[in-house]
Amino acid sequence: MKQTRVRNFLGKPLMKRFTCFTRLLLLCVVGTSASLSRAQVVVKDTQPATVRDQSAIAIGPGDLLDLSVFDVPELVLKVRVDVNGCVSLAFLGDLKLAGMTVGNAQRLIARELVARQLVKDPQVSIFIEEFATQGITVYGEVNAPGIYPLMGPHHLYDVISAAGGLTLKSGRTVTVLHAGQSDHPEVVALANINATENPLHSALDHANVPIYPGDTIVVSKAGMVYVLGEVNKPGAFLMEDNTSISVLKATALAGGTTKLASLKGSLILRKSLAGTTQTRIPLDKIYHGKAQDLQLHAEDIVFVPLSNIRSYGAMGLQGAIQAAVYSIYAFQLH
Repeated sequence: MKQTRVRNFLGKPLMKRFTCFTRLLLLCVVGTSASLSRAQVVVKDTQPATVRDQSAIAIGPGDLLDLSVFDVPELVLKVRVDVNGCVSLAFLGDLKLAGMTVGNAQRLIARELVARQLVKDPQVSIFIEEFATQGITVYGEVNAPGIYPLMGPHHLYDVISAAGGLTLKSGRTVTVLHAGQSDHPEVVALANINATENPLHSALDHANVPIYPGDTIVVSKAGMVYVLGEVNKPGAFLMEDNTSISVLKATALAGGTTKLASLKGSLILRKSLAGTTQTRIPLDKIYHGKAQDLQLHAEDIVFVPLSNIRSYGAMGLQGAIQAAVYSIYAFQLH
């Protein structure tokens, strides 16, 4: 009898403790699950939308449309635009949508439903799921500019890759003109190119905006300066990242001046609305730090003449300058 009472006395607290522990464990599990559920909802709600508004995009033959009219099951379907630019819809028959923007097509279908007294206040939605005919135009500093019929949405990296990639003269900005939104160009700044792996992917890694058929992409040209005349390596030099470049740096890139160069008679040739201007630069003083180094603009020409002007013969100094300018045009055409 005593042993039974002892067991009951010891067992009841143990059972109570076990029951409490079990309930507490269940509460923790439920609470954790609820927290995770709430966290998932928050993440889902805060994810940025990646689908672009298509209201200004034109519909073309062959496009696959995801069309729906609220509360009209017969008009919730996917339909492809035929070669004549028409779609066949229940209650409405054939409607020509090709050439219309998505927004106008939605309004047309709504008007037809109201005019035929089928729906009092129709809510029409159209989404182009597949693009068939509209191309993406790429020009500027790419290796193969042109129009590319890429299906569906792409990214800037894909489109420039299709156009052969960036040229050596490409700048650090790309202008994207979205279809129907040409008044609001999107200017994309490219990152510095890392030449170790994939230069194009590195440049566009942080600026890979979505591109849709009908969009136009313009790749800018990097600024260049030209150093001609009595230098060891005359030629054109890129202004890296479109930053300025000084006269001293430009002549250094050209391998320095020759022994026959006229440092006092060096010139900067600069284009303006009034024509080409000539500015004399004291290159000898700049070399010795006695004059301020001048900053060059894009398309400037640094011309270092011969110290003996007679060496130009009948052509003269102005003739030599003109010949230098013509050589620049020949370089650009090449």
